[in-house]
Amino acid sequence: MGKKIVICDFDGTITKHDSLDLFLNRYADKSWKDYEKLWFEGKIGSRECIRKQFDLIRGLDNKELDNFLRSVEVDDYFSEFYTKAKAQNIKVAIVSDGFDLFINSILDNYGISDIEVHTNHLEFRNGEFFMEFPNISDTCKKHSGTCKCKIVNDFKSKHEQLFYVGDGISDFCVCDKADVLFAKIRLADYCEQNSIDFIEYNTFYEVMNDDRLGLNV
Repeated sequence: MGKKIVICDFDGTITKHDSLDLFLNRYADKSWKDYEKLWFEGKIGSRECIRKQFDLIRGLDNKELDNFLRSVEVDDYFSEFYTKAKAQNIKVAIVSDGFDLFINSILDNYGISDIEVHTNHLEFRNGEFFMEFPNISDTCKKHSGTCKCKIVNDFKSKHEQLFYVGDGISDFCVCDKADVLFAKIRLADYCEQNSIDFIEYNTFYEVMNDDRLGLNV
């Protein structure tokens, strides 16, 4: 059994801004926000939401997609955090309801190519997007593409202490499963409203320097 594991959300957590929101805002019809609202209200699951949103994208080519992915910024301290965690044999994994095409490309632009990622699968061929959802669960109450609860519970059974870093709606159902939770923005608000203990953070600088994780010992 491993001692410590840090599980990180991706969009808005590792990235400075939500890459999917940035992408849809730039390339999709404005009605993508209507589906976002339905998802936020719990009226549709994330799988249905993202399929309908990506159906609103037209006329995109490989060059535009590559240029967009190169423009997405990662938290200024994430690379340093990840390097220190690896040096101390603390496992770091990404669990996201986003897409591997986005996550892997963005991290690769920052020289990070060896991190474990659990997310939805996306391919872009001949101007069309093709999605697969290998991490669904029949028991997922949110009908998410990636059931974070299922993955986090599996990691928790194999590690003595689980740290979680998140920021948004897709982290709500899983945040109370962490031994130590770092939260910001919507996730922090949710935790306050539901009396869930958390540590507020702005960047991975605070995560990296928290004594409970012990990266600077």
